[in-house]
Amino acid sequence: MFRIARSYGVTVDDLKAANGIKDPRSLSVGQELLIPTVPPEDEAPEPPDEPHVEPDVGPAPGKGGAPRVVVGRDDLPPRPRLQEKPTPPRKGGKASRPEPATKGMLDWPFRGVLYGRFGKKGREPHDGIDLAAPAGTPVQTAQEGTVLYAGEQKGYGLIVIVQHPNGLITLYAHNRDLRVKTGQTVRRSQVVATVGESGRTSGPHCHFEVRLEGKPVDPLDYLGPLPSS
Repeated sequence: MFRIARSYGVTVDDLKAANGIKDPRSLSVGQELLIPTVPPEDEAPEPPDEPHVEPDVGPAPGKGGAPRVVVGRDDLPPRPRLQEKPTPPRKGGKASRPEPATKGMLDWPFRGVLYGRFGKKGREPHDGIDLAAPAGTPVQTAQEGTVLYAGEQKGYGLIVIVQHPNGLITLYAHNRDLRVKTGQTVRRSQVVATVGESGRTSGPHCHFEVRLEGKPVDPLDYLGPLPSS
């Protein structure tokens, strides 16, 4: 990270803060990093005609956004190789996934229908979950924090990205309109947008992502039970 920070005239601390990274050892080759202080270009690129792949978290180059840089192998700090022993299954039964300690840490953006899960969507990676609801439904923050970016981004449409005090980043995409601005402090359950179908989408819904140390994680590991509609 020091090499990247020096190349772009920013500090390592600013680079870590803009990407929600606490430990540089969590970086991986090919990961995109947001450069926080470089002036944006005048115009954003037109969306391509090829099939949509959800872009990484961070403003796209353009008005109100910031450029990104891809992490190379030379940017990674040395790390020891640790072999993790798998947990053996209990006798007479299958090994079950333990309930994560983070369960219930975040609130759902709204009451909706969960129809797209974290993992893969067809052959493409799907870095979040999809919640369907009527257009205009209020979208609320999952936790208090600061708006890293509120604007338009290729593929995502109108998008809100929020940095939370615990190092998590949440993302709310395909909105109809935005109710917050970049840099604004928001409280838990504050309305930041309304459900829409901007960007590449087949209908009104919210694409919701959670990122830890700049990497996508399953939002269901951080959300409580889905509220009944």
